Amino acid sequence: MTEHLNNQLLIDYMHAGLAPEQDARVYAHLEACSGCRAEYDAELALTDLVRSFAAADTRELPSSVKAEIWERIRAARPSPWGTWANWLRPAVSLPVAAALALAAYFGTSYLGPHGAAPIDAGYYLQDHAALDSTVPFSDRATASAADLESATPKAPSAVAVTASYTAYANP
Repeated sequence: MTEHLNNQLLIDYMHAGLAPEQDARVYAHLEACSGCRAEYDAELALTDLVRSFAAADTRELPSSVKAEIWERIRAARPSPWGTWANWLRPAVSLPVAAALALAAYFGTSYLGPHGAAPIDAGYYLQDHAALDSTVPFSDRATASAADLESATPKAPSAVAVTASYTAYANP
């Protein structure tokens, strides 16, 4: 950065309002340029002076004004909407929401079919037993080794297929 820094750039640098690459360029320039460094120090001193003046300038309200405010707060009656809003606080609304959710969940069982659908379990047991008996090396297989050896596939029998072919010649 060959140019000197302007006031707005220095203020943004003080308040960390610059992008990282621009922040690094300003830092490098402040390290190299004594004029800009003096301007930065002056701006920093002015900021500290304004902050200290603002902190010393805070004032308290007179006690009569405070008392009047507290009296109005205590005397104020909440509106009907404010009363209703108090009921919607989590201490009340959470259990109400849980009760409504349970009622909706369990209430739907009264609207649908009653009882569980019948299942023919015997069919599934028979099917499983049939499949289990076909596995040759299963612990529960009913076939013996001799049965498996005798069940070797035989040579396929020959099937005669007759085919006729007719050729047509174009004259």
